[in-house]
Amino acid sequence: MVHGKHAPIIGANAMDSTMVDVTDIPEAAAWDEVVLMGRQGDCKITAHDLAAWKGTVSYEVLVGWRSRLPRIHLGGEMVD
Repeated sequence: MVHGKHAPIIGANAMDSTMVDVTDIPEAAAWDEVVLMGRQGDCKITAHDLAAWKGTVSYEVLVGWRSRLPRIHLGGEMVD
């Protein structure tokens, strides 16, 4: 998500980089916050969403993220 809108992934992921299409998000700029899982504005993506898109279970999504990827937990709210 970029600026509270879904930005479709284009191409394949490469190491720690992913390209997204921000054509429909004209306010998008370099160094904007991008949320891979969680909430941004009224938009949210859960581990269950990611698992469904990948054709797997949410546990595999959660344990598959490398330790170098920062995890930021805000507010104590559980996102389902």
